[in-house]
Amino acid sequence: MSATATLLRFRLRRDRVLMPVWVVVMAFSVLFVAAALSSTYNTESLRTAVIRLAAADPTLLALRGDPDGASAGAFFVMEIGAYLGILVGFMNTFLAVRHTRADEQAGRTELVLATRASRGSMTVSTLVLAVLANVGVGLFGALAAIATGYDGYGSIVLGWSLATTGLAFFGIGLLFAQIFSTSRAANGWGTAAIGLFWVIAAAGNAAGTVSGDGLHVTPGAAIWFSPIGWGLRTLPFTQNLWWPGLLSLALGAVLVVIAWMLQGARDTGAGLVASRLGRATGSSALRGPIGLAWRLQRGSIIGWGIGAVLGAAAIGGLGKTLNDSISKNPDVSKAIEEMGTGKGTVFEVFVGVMIALIGLVVAGAAVQTAMRLRQEEAATTAETVLATPVSRLRWFVSYVVVGLVASAVILVLAGLVAGGTLANIDGDLFGQTMVLAIAQLPAVAVYMGVTALVFAVLPKLTIAVGWIVFGIGLVLGEFGSLLNLPDWVRQIAPTAHTPVPPLASADWSGTWWLIAIAIVAFVAAGAIFTRRGLVSNG
Repeated sequence: MSATATLLRFRLRRDRVLMPVWVVVMAFSVLFVAAALSSTYNTESLRTAVIRLAAADPTLLALRGDPDGASAGAFFVMEIGAYLGILVGFMNTFLAVRHTRADEQAGRTELVLATRASRGSMTVSTLVLAVLANVGVGLFGALAAIATGYDGYGSIVLGWSLATTGLAFFGIGLLFAQIFSTSRAANGWGTAAIGLFWVIAAAGNAAGTVSGDGLHVTPGAAIWFSPIGWGLRTLPFTQNLWWPGLLSLALGAVLVVIAWMLQGARDTGAGLVASRLGRATGSSALRGPIGLAWRLQRGSIIGWGIGAVLGAAAIGGLGKTLNDSISKNPDVSKAIEEMGTGKGTVFEVFVGVMIALIGLVVAGAAVQTAMRLRQEEAATTAETVLATPVSRLRWFVSYVVVGLVASAVILVLAGLVAGGTLANIDGDLFGQTMVLAIAQLPAVAVYMGVTALVFAVLPKLTIAVGWIVFGIGLVLGEFGSLLNLPDWVRQIAPTAHTPVPPLASADWSGTWWLIAIAIVAFVAAGAIFTRRGLVSNG
């Protein structure tokens, strides 16, 4: 027991900055969005109008959530509840992998096991750390809601839903840490799982049944197959149900037990999916830095890619739901037009919104590829490569090429899948979907270029700033108009400059600006990196 306590103190020390940052980000997300909604939609009549509009459009239900009344608290949960679930999911999967698979990969686990500590005590200490982190998120999230003026009991239920959803995703991350032999693959598959569960919850929301007054929507059965959906079904500020959170706790507990059993059945450093035996001689693809960069990152890139393609496949199902809704309620098209989201048809607007989300997923893959530059430098493995005839610039460019090519391939695949499923509804949607998907690449390149520039200028802040930039882009892109932010603030997000339907009259000037910004960022990053010294973790 003393070994577990010592390891817990060690983990708390390692995360003394990272954990408070996650807690503060979650709390301020609640506080900031709640305050903005209270200011923008400060009357029940305004909230009622928005809710009835959303209830008439499955696309809005999928992207936000199912309403349960027009109170300020219920409106808040409808607008941002699913996204808080995604955020807490990232926190927990990364936490689980960081303190398990990443430690084994770096050799720290073997050093700890050379003491009286056991593998079990390491897992228990990580579990306790996750419990503390999620209790902190739930507590401060509830306090932030109370500070905004929301009902105290409903705020506690909100905190309960965040904490329990987080622990479910901790179990998912811990399981992937046992299955895969690298932290990149575990994080990539964890990210794909978050995306998949969000899509499942979105499908349940979109298939909901609207009440007579248009203020309540009972979700479809799919929502009960997602931890994010369970968090939403606690219905804070209205019904205040505790038992859906128990489903998340049960899932997390089962996965922790399974991970514990798998841990005892494998060797330290190995994953359940065994690494293939290496060749006697290296592959010809590894003769250059581009082949090596791909080999090192293919697990995480494939994980992000699967998440994007699964999301694209779900677009077809949501499109069918939207088509059925229009056939039953022709006012849906009129409601979309009144939103001012574009001059295209309801399906063109739908495709534009969904493809923009796919673009953000691909941007996550590109950002992580740029972060890999820092991870290789910090682990001093970059020095080994640079000791060969490979120049610094060539090594840097290899990661840029892999990131951009992989992003392009994922976007094309997502466009093919989404366009193919939507073609059954409208044949013209296939071409538009493909063009919109490919048009996301310049925005993805900007995300990657900014992260690469941070790597060159402030290498030790690469990972933190990279995810912060990605998070800011996500918030501004998804909630900029909702929060009534000025246009110049919303346009900070690269996705704000991608073309929107209808393509016949789309403005492509933003695309050229994005390309120019990405080129400048990459060129500046390459030039600065070739002139600075290598910076290790030490």
